[in-house]
Amino acid sequence: MSINSSFENKFGPRVRFKEPLAPLLAYGVGGPADVLVFPKDEEELSWVSNYSKELQVPITIIGTGTNLLVLDGGIRGIVISLSQAFQNIDRVESTQVRCGGGVSKGSLLEWALDRGLAGLEFSAGVPGTVGGGIFMNAGTKYGCYGDILKELRLFDFEHGPRTLLREETHFGYREQTAVGKSLVTSVLLELTPGDTSLLRQEVNRIIKERAEKQPLDYPSCGSTFKNPPQGLSAGRLIERAGLKGTAVGGAEISTKHANFILNKGNARASDILSLIALTKEKVRESFEVELECEVIILGEAG
Repeated sequence: MSINSSFENKFGPRVRFKEPLAPLLAYGVGGPADVLVFPKDEEELSWVSNYSKELQVPITIIGTGTNLLVLDGGIRGIVISLSQAFQNIDRVESTQVRCGGGVSKGSLLEWALDRGLAGLEFSAGVPGTVGGGIFMNAGTKYGCYGDILKELRLFDFEHGPRTLLREETHFGYREQTAVGKSLVTSVLLELTPGDTSLLRQEVNRIIKERAEKQPLDYPSCGSTFKNPPQGLSAGRLIERAGLKGTAVGGAEISTKHANFILNKGNARASDILSLIALTKEKVRESFEVELECEVIILGEAG
């Protein structure tokens, strides 16, 4: 039986072949996936894992693609999307919440606000899934997921499901040591009691602050580079290097916030990649600082 037939028999309409990934990604660019599958639970993840091992086909995981740049040649092998899986939110105790890795950050924040639970305000206006937020330890100056995590359930494509306590892993700036090539299926978070009205005021203030400082009118993946050590700002360094407004093809370094590379409407992944390379080169030449990408780059060149 061919790989296409096997996946069609297992997943029906929840599998696609040679499917363009651009519509699924925040940047709106990227080539096709050989196989794009939308599993719904750990049993289906196990099936995909076993099949990939049997045929020695690589697996790539995407959430909502808010921090991914997929190159124009696309991704070989199997691409797993979590957009139809692990969507549960359950109150375990008065302030503890168990949440599926596929839940959007915004949906979880809204759920918590409705119930007067504080601790997620830092995620206001931040796109993507909770699982992706754990993988990147997403956060702002107001906090991050590592601050509120109690327990983490992963699906390891080598060994299957496993559960880790917060103290069994390390969370740092835009990093953690637990997930690796695994997939976050659920998290247990410890929140605190709060006043819904006051919490909403704070969330609205943070969203307004983001809109004033960040370019939200065009597709992007948010901050392109991590802030370097010693308290340096990647955006400030890029601005001082004179790169604001620099364009390649349909991609442009934002004139509002230099750490954002925008798709102005017809960009290709190669345009964005060229701007990333140019920015790293100019900042290195100007300040002897090596910028590290925050955006994850996947796939093959066109």
